Amino acid sequence: MKFNPLNTLTGRMVLVTIVAVLLSYGIAFAIYANERGAALRRAAETGVIERVVFTAERLREIPATERGALIEAVRDYSIRYSVSDAPNVSAGLGGGAGARIARGIAERLPNMQVHAATRFVDAPSRRFRGRDGRDRDRDAPLPDDLLRAAPGLDEGRVFVQRIEPPPGDEPRIQATEVTLSIELSQGSWLNARARLPGPRPAPLSVLAAAIVSVIVVGIGAALVSRQIGRPLADLAAAARALGSGQTNVAAPVSGPDDVRRASTAFNAMAERLGHQLSRQRQMLWALSHDLRTPITAIRLRAELIEDESERQRLLASVAEMEQLTEQALSLARAGASEEERVSVDLAEIARTLCGELQDMGVNIVAEADTPVFAECRPSEIARAARNLAENAAKYGGGGIMRVYRDDAHALIEVRDQGMGVPEEQIAALSAPFFRADSARSAANGAGLGLAIAQAIAEAHGGKLALANLAPHGFSAKLILPL
Repeated sequence: MKFNPLNTLTGRMVLVTIVAVLLSYGIAFAIYANERGAALRRAAETGVIERVVFTAERLREIPATERGALIEAVRDYSIRYSVSDAPNVSAGLGGGAGARIARGIAERLPNMQVHAATRFVDAPSRRFRGRDGRDRDRDAPLPDDLLRAAPGLDEGRVFVQRIEPPPGDEPRIQATEVTLSIELSQGSWLNARARLPGPRPAPLSVLAAAIVSVIVVGIGAALVSRQIGRPLADLAAAARALGSGQTNVAAPVSGPDDVRRASTAFNAMAERLGHQLSRQRQMLWALSHDLRTPITAIRLRAELIEDESERQRLLASVAEMEQLTEQALSLARAGASEEERVSVDLAEIARTLCGELQDMGVNIVAEADTPVFAECRPSEIARAARNLAENAAKYGGGGIMRVYRDDAHALIEVRDQGMGVPEEQIAALSAPFFRADSARSAANGAGLGLAIAQAIAEAHGGKLALANLAPHGFSAKLILPL
């Protein structure tokens, strides 16, 4: 099974926190970008209004014949002026930035007609990287090393030559171009063409701050979720240990108050459950042990009976009582052994067990050539496998014991070629003292073999799986975790 961090509490909490932070940053960034763009647009429009108004007022103060010469000398950043007899823009304000600028100019120059038109253009950026590798502004002063003296000029006189990038080398941006026509006097119009800056990217500092914030919040969420997740993982491990039959199981009490209360309640439950199971086992051990004395006395008296047939019938009953007592003791001990768990080769256990059973005349064959290691109590696993093999021999006339593994489990399977059992009885086969002899054969038994095997499997964190085979036969699988 592949590890998926999103299946853990820490992974999901970190993911949810990061997604929430990214969403909040995205919304805040959209609001910031919109407000920033609006503020820059208002500032640019206000600047155009003030400069155009200033220029128009100066031109109105001089005769119309001198306005053309004066306007040629005006150099304004991002605004180009001209004076003509007719407006460049027909009547109207249009819409967008041009309409807002025109209204602003009309408010400051109430006695003048103002026409405006707006369009979007794809223009080269004012700021570009020159051939020297330095960023510079198109309209900014040039550094000294980009100025050179013109041939034939006196020393100290400098001829300015602006080194432009080759055509097509400049970055291009979308800009808003506003054309304005303002009536200075009858038959004299001031025409201005201004380019407003297009949308600008957000400062890198904002993006860097967002990335740093996401990283810090993610680390904080991981630490917090780890403080919650580790105690829960310890609690889950303790619950698995308790479910596998271990006693004296306790979960560490740590973490937040809610998790601490859950761990404390689990420890109290585990302690009560352990005491109860111990009392039940002790009672069953005592009863089974105390039954041995009267059974032995009955056997001795049966040996003194002279009638052979009567003696044999009584001895058979005594033997059945002894078998029932021994199996009851085995069921009480199943999963409660003090034996240490070690990593063993289940295939070796199967081969050894089948060899012993064959020496005893039990028809069981091992198919376990590949080593399969699992951590278990070897004697208990051998006892469970023996019960499955004896059942196969008793009810199916013999069987095959296979040992193999899948992705997460080790399996010991015993198959026989008997008649099987009715499907409705399979779920009850592992119940204590249940026998399906009518479906299998006339063999006798106490009905505890599969119950003992299931108890041992559950004590190891596994299970016992029973199923009919097609067209006939029966399969019993002892499934253990790796």
